[in-house]
Amino acid sequence: MKKFFMLLAGLIILLALISCAPKEAAGPAEAPPQELNVLYMAQAAYQPEDVEMWAKLFTDISGIKVNVDFVKYDEQHEKVVASAIASTPTYDVFSLDLIWTAEFASKGFCVPLDDRIAGFKDYIPSPILDAFAYDGKIWAMPFLANFQLFFYNVDMIKRAGFPGERPKTLEKMVAMMKAMKSKGIVEYPWTDSWNQKEGLTCEYVWLTGAFGGETFDENGKPIFNEGAGLKALEFMVMLLKEGLASPKSLTNDEPAARDDFIAGQAAFTSNWTFQYGALDDPEVSKIVGQSKMGLLPVAEDVLGKYPNDTASVSGFQGAAILANSNNQEAAWKWLRFCTSPIVQRAYLTEMPVWTSVATSGYAAKMDPVMDIKAKQIANVHHRPRVPVYTETSSILQRYIHQALQMKMSPKDALDKAKAEIEKL
Repeated sequence: MKKFFMLLAGLIILLALISCAPKEAAGPAEAPPQELNVLYMAQAAYQPEDVEMWAKLFTDISGIKVNVDFVKYDEQHEKVVASAIASTPTYDVFSLDLIWTAEFASKGFCVPLDDRIAGFKDYIPSPILDAFAYDGKIWAMPFLANFQLFFYNVDMIKRAGFPGERPKTLEKMVAMMKAMKSKGIVEYPWTDSWNQKEGLTCEYVWLTGAFGGETFDENGKPIFNEGAGLKALEFMVMLLKEGLASPKSLTNDEPAARDDFIAGQAAFTSNWTFQYGALDDPEVSKIVGQSKMGLLPVAEDVLGKYPNDTASVSGFQGAAILANSNNQEAAWKWLRFCTSPIVQRAYLTEMPVWTSVATSGYAAKMDPVMDIKAKQIANVHHRPRVPVYTETSSILQRYIHQALQMKMSPKDALDKAKAEIEKL
């Protein structure tokens, strides 16, 4: 069935692209028979085998060869910058994290897509499309509506003496974890991706939201060193001090946290949508039929503040075209293909960016947690979209990680992080 949808998508979209794709008014000259080089994140998103299938099909029906370079998330930024400033670019297309939009657009690293998407931008929810807006223009085609969700082991919850339901508050979850630990059900009930990488910033942002606040104000000024931001870091430190969070969390990335959970080594974790597909896969999971995905919990005193009493963090990805690419027309055809509604319809392990797909009867039938995803994505908190985001996040990661290692108090760590960020 999936191959059928992919083939149908390829044929329909290719015919549309060939017949009505607009030509560039200006820019580098287009070279005949093209070969596209694409930079893609092989981490918490569509998996490499999926993207390779798309590339092969696209090549078969278009004659345009697509070479995909799969890299870790933390390697992407440097590779994009190197390609963007090179006289001969390494890549034509890259996956753009929403947090880089301001930086890359302001530096002219990618091309605006407003003219190309004008005919269908109303079919993508504005919160997703606007994530790639800067200076009044759209700089990437929304590709992946990624956000974090809650994963919980129902079997462990029942064995700890609770009904097998999702804890709606952080306090209830902590009570469950303490019972699990005291009864020897699991040594460390919580696992996460708290290594000193971008994932740590994401975890901190959603937890700050769970305590009712934001990390930066509406003017892009840091406010995380008091209130909700301070409570979030104190909560993370408490989980480690009391032996509720696995020490491995300090070195885990997102796939490692997933692996801990599906190995039955933790009862709870937060992670991106990609983890859901592994829960009941007998080839990789040891907890088949024992766990569920649900809405992330919030603090008790935050109940009633958000719709559905949950908070998350956005990790939207777009597909963007390098400004110095000589293959911009071919690059757009690839963008239009891999982000198309029918391709996304065939891969519902991730949240579709198209309203027509997300709200379709087919999606509801094929993805029993689509309603959960829709509620969670409506409650995402964003990392700050500032031109110096990479430096800002790096500072946050460094000081948060020091607090998690018990080298600094949460308050001192966040005060120092704020002071450094304000000097950027």
